Amino acid sequence: MKVKSIIKKGIEVSNDDFYLIEPELFLELNNVKDKPDFVTVFIELSSWKGTSLRSGVWTYYEATHKDQVEAVIKYLQKYSLGEEICRMYSLGNHDYCDEKYQDVFEYPKEWIKESEIIDKWIFENEENIIAYMQEIVRKNRVYFEQLFQD
Repeated sequence: MKVKSIIKKGIEVSNDDFYLIEPELFLELNNVKDKPDFVTVFIELSSWKGTSLRSGVWTYYEATHKDQVEAVIKYLQKYSLGEEICRMYSLGNHDYCDEKYQDVFEYPKEWIKESEIIDKWIFENEENIIAYMQEIVRKNRVYFEQLFQD
């Protein structure tokens, strides 16, 4: 599928069908150099949601650099449609890369409990997360169309 077609579908498709184009859009956007903040946030929210649904959100935070998480939080604080997505995303912001966890991976129990809360929230609010991701694509349509001129 051509990238411009993916963008068009990402804008026009219903929330229920967004999952059909999200993986392709994710892959294309991952290849973009010098990503603007909204592209990074789209990619990170897709990873956050997907990791939570597959293996648990703590693995997302474990694999994502803290600076990246903080950049997403900053964007969400400024642009999110509601405070809840930002609050939930922020809840998992811990220093998983701290040296004391690198050999044993014994994270504090409260971090794991928080990740369970986040996982439950993501499962119950997947539609809202998708709507927010789709809104990122819609609001930045011109950027995406110019970027992916086939």
